[in-house]
Amino acid sequence: MSVERPECGEVSPAHPYLNWAIATNFAYLRPGDWIPLLVEIDQKVMRSEFIGLEWLHEAHRDDVRIAKLFGEPLSEALESLGVTLRHYVILIRRTRAAAVVAASGWNQTIRRAEMGPPMPPEAASEGPPLEAPLISTPDPTLPGPRVLIAVIDEGIAFAHQRFGIVSGAGNMQTRIRYVWQQDSSELTAAQIDSAVAQANALGAGEEAVYRSVGGLRMDAEGYKPLARRRSHGTNVLDLAAGFDPTAAAAKKRPILVVDMPESAVGDPAATTLTVNAYWGLFYILMRAWSMRAPDEVLPVVVNISYGPHEGPHDGTSMLEEFMDCLVQQTPAWGIPMQIVLAAGNYRQSRTHASFTLGLPSEERPLQWRLQPCAMTPSCMEIWLNPIAGATVEVTLKAPDGRQFAVSNLSPSAGEADATISVQYAPAGTYSKLRTVVLLFVAPTAVDPWVEPANLTVPSGLWTVTIKNTSQTSIDVDAWIKRSDTPGGRRAKGRQSYFDDSSYQRFDANGRPTEFDTGTSIVKRQGTLSGIATGQYTKVIGAFQRKATPCAWMPAIYSSEASPTMKAPDWLAPGDDSTACPGTLGAGTRSGFRISMNGTSAAAPQAARYYADQAGQPPPIPPASVLVPVSNRVPIADRTWVAGAGLMDVRPPLDRVWGDNRP
Repeated sequence: MSVERPECGEVSPAHPYLNWAIATNFAYLRPGDWIPLLVEIDQKVMRSEFIGLEWLHEAHRDDVRIAKLFGEPLSEALESLGVTLRHYVILIRRTRAAAVVAASGWNQTIRRAEMGPPMPPEAASEGPPLEAPLISTPDPTLPGPRVLIAVIDEGIAFAHQRFGIVSGAGNMQTRIRYVWQQDSSELTAAQIDSAVAQANALGAGEEAVYRSVGGLRMDAEGYKPLARRRSHGTNVLDLAAGFDPTAAAAKKRPILVVDMPESAVGDPAATTLTVNAYWGLFYILMRAWSMRAPDEVLPVVVNISYGPHEGPHDGTSMLEEFMDCLVQQTPAWGIPMQIVLAAGNYRQSRTHASFTLGLPSEERPLQWRLQPCAMTPSCMEIWLNPIAGATVEVTLKAPDGRQFAVSNLSPSAGEADATISVQYAPAGTYSKLRTVVLLFVAPTAVDPWVEPANLTVPSGLWTVTIKNTSQTSIDVDAWIKRSDTPGGRRAKGRQSYFDDSSYQRFDANGRPTEFDTGTSIVKRQGTLSGIATGQYTKVIGAFQRKATPCAWMPAIYSSEASPTMKAPDWLAPGDDSTACPGTLGAGTRSGFRISMNGTSAAAPQAARYYADQAGQPPPIPPASVLVPVSNRVPIADRTWVAGAGLMDVRPPLDRVWGDNRP
């Protein structure tokens, strides 16, 4: 079958998601004039050349922006510390993306690229200005160092009293030093305090604050987390950093916030939040550096409570490499950084398959269930173990009989039509170690809010056949990208999954099966977050706290590692009990609390524990916070689901939500 390519000409296998978006004319993505990309540049390219766009022909230079945060003088300052920056966030003009990617300068310079969600012109800024702020020195009357708490999330209620502190004069001031709203602007502590004071003077409360400086517009379309009683980011920040405003410890816990846009976290389309997360980490690095007083060691604990499915799961993604680099190198800069990640909530999602093709010509079919009424595309990544000479042929067959194939013996980018795309990326391009085949399939239903209407494919069982065309045994891992709709949003995506008749979902009593049994190639093992397999980050799963420690089992949803991955370091409470799911934290307005469960709630509790250790977590928590893994967990799964053990890190009630509220 002939291979169809985008009209722009040859495409690079280093960024298959972008290639797919260009091939489909961005039809399945939200509107936006600029496409943000996290890129890795060639080692031979000098920083000054890259920032100056000297690698691009003049005809394309107006179509590419280098995010200001990665320009002069900040990246130059990093190089003064011996750091050579190879990863940048850039923006390319949507209408010119095909021409830019096909340009020779692009292919000679960009080694890897990951695509973020399209951005409208008003939101496609080059990043926040980073003028040198006034240094905030620690209170000399309080013992111990400051610890900077940083959270990368969405919908953070920055005017909430849980993030304030009562000064000596009795006035309330915010502990949040900076908020970067990635789709609009940066706010300083002074701006937040001024907006709160003006709202209080008018008797308008926090609602007026978010309308004036928080971007809350009720006349605008789209999901508005700060207009609801709960938001993911507010709860996460409270669990990580919240204290009563009168608590002495609050004075030593300044806060940095990166508020990701709704397009990055709420739209289940074929983009990734990796770009925004990387951008946010770099911002936190720069702000922490600027906040450090002379001769001060300012530990930084960063929490990211998101767990995407996709990725090589071997620690070599661009974001994972950068996080490992930060943890290793920041102690020498006086801002030792600890990064805490959620393990993910996908142990029961049936989005991971693992098997071995042991013989030449051996093949394995995968049944891929695309659900009806799914208005977002579905994507599967098929990863091969890094063995020289390993070759496969992948065939995708639709319920209506259409069939597409790709072989990694061929240098082609894959096959495509208006609704289906099969692409191949050899080791050393999209991933440094592993070969991957990516399958993109259009939605199964028309989105009535999109004009013109998108093409669709039939729902039902799609067959993906993987054939060993080499003379060596090949280990295969397949992950289905997340495509369901996060809570509270207009329903668009419905998660596709592997449909294997030998997969045991329930036991003989009708209860969900918690661990892998039988011979199914669909695995609970290996469902760990795709950004949580680095060497030096801390990965936290969840367990359910009950009356007796012997019943403290890993939560049924808490994602599990596999023998080829780094397991979760610890489990922290994600639920109080079956009857009381979730953990209590702040809602979007002062004075009430909500419950949120998942590893998103577990990770920030561990982050608070690490901050309590002045940013230097001991290798094993003391017995006062550590509980052994239940012996109900099968021996084969204990390491991969629970890591070293369970942490009962929830602070006393008065630290989670005290009665001494202002």
